[in-house]
Amino acid sequence: MSDFDRKIITDAITRMLARREHSYNEIVRKLTQKGIERGAFIPILEEFREADIQSDCRFAESRARALFMKGKGPRAIKLDMQQYGIEESIADQALQALAPDWFESARSVKEKKFGSFIEKDFALLQKQKQFLLYRGFYQEHIEYAVKGD
Repeated sequence: MSDFDRKIITDAITRMLARREHSYNEIVRKLTQKGIERGAFIPILEEFREADIQSDCRFAESRARALFMKGKGPRAIKLDMQQYGIEESIADQALQALAPDWFESARSVKEKKFGSFIEKDFALLQKQKQFLLYRGFYQEHIEYAVKGD
């Protein structure tokens, strides 16, 4: 590989990481889409990883925080991280570092959408539960949020 090719690849990776954290797999996907051969950029990307410029842990923490602030639950956050190629252990660490109260988060999301009223109508209660399930909360969080315990 020529110095010119190395510079192009290094610049591309640097531009990506300058905007926001990216997962290793996300960078691989984006560089492949640009038509850069995998064999050419993997060694350079490994250098970025060894220098701690690219970190899946930092990406996971950043992503978990952003999704939590959008009202997503732990299941949705883990599934999102899987799509970026983050290992489950790293995703779990990011969620632990975030240390949210998922019960109160579920309640807050429910109240933002439906108000603080405790629903008695079965169909409307199911609608609230389905909404929280869609947002990625577990059953115990959902029950807490809709029952007002």
